[in-house]
Amino acid sequence: MTAKGVDKLVALLSPEQISDTHFRGMGSADDGAEATYGGHFLGQALAAGFGTVDDERHVHSLHAYFVRGGDPGKPIDYFVDVIRDGRTFAIRRVSAKQQDKILFELSASFCKIESGAEITADPPSDFSRLPAPESITPYTELLMQHQPMPLPEDWIKRDSGIDIRVVNAPWAAAGIGEQQSIRSWFKLAGEAPDNPHFHAAALAYQTDESLADILLVPFNRTWCSPGTFCVSLDHGLWFHEPIDVSNWHFIDQKALVAKNGRGVGNGYVWSMEGRLVASFTQEVLFRI
Repeated sequence: MTAKGVDKLVALLSPEQISDTHFRGMGSADDGAEATYGGHFLGQALAAGFGTVDDERHVHSLHAYFVRGGDPGKPIDYFVDVIRDGRTFAIRRVSAKQQDKILFELSASFCKIESGAEITADPPSDFSRLPAPESITPYTELLMQHQPMPLPEDWIKRDSGIDIRVVNAPWAAAGIGEQQSIRSWFKLAGEAPDNPHFHAAALAYQTDESLADILLVPFNRTWCSPGTFCVSLDHGLWFHEPIDVSNWHFIDQKALVAKNGRGVGNGYVWSMEGRLVASFTQEVLFRI
């Protein structure tokens, strides 16, 4: 991953404002996916929502549905509905469209940061013993060591602007984690705006990267394996505090349940100091 990739990510997560509530984002391209990458929708729609709220408000939760895959490479229009502007909370609904077809729906809630009583979960039991991210083979280099490659080559080689160092996965040296989890360090691969709204959108973009894979791990498959169909259905993300993705963070992802052709996975995002800064859940349609 390169600084040039970060510039592309910044542009991706900075949709053009057409009117007060209409934004236009660039389409996805060169990522090996037949349709739009789900994180692309999540990041751009959240950025559009941010474009309609005061700078002092920060996103604390979002919930989204993936409706259609869309046409890669073509612009995506985001229309924001102002649901509520209260003294503390502001709620927005964002619809992503191409040629008047709804591709994606997101609801997000923004609030002013307040102080108060705190409780938090403990980090993973081996957190203090995790390998330093800089000591781990970079994502692209790691996956290209495998023949055949476990994911599409275009996806592996894409310069997303995010530096991923995989700790546990079927394609990692340490193998899959406990409870068949996929775990990795991540951060931006270069300089980025000192803007908490951008960093939140970047995290939303990243949370769709491999959560679906954990539901295929028990079947020794990935989403590109022959005879495998896998697509995101809905996604929930909670921000427990503002995040700066210029710093390393640790993502721990686990499968929760798979039944009736659908599966649900959970993800947790930890700072290097062991603080839980975000958590997310995704439901996936998959057929084998």
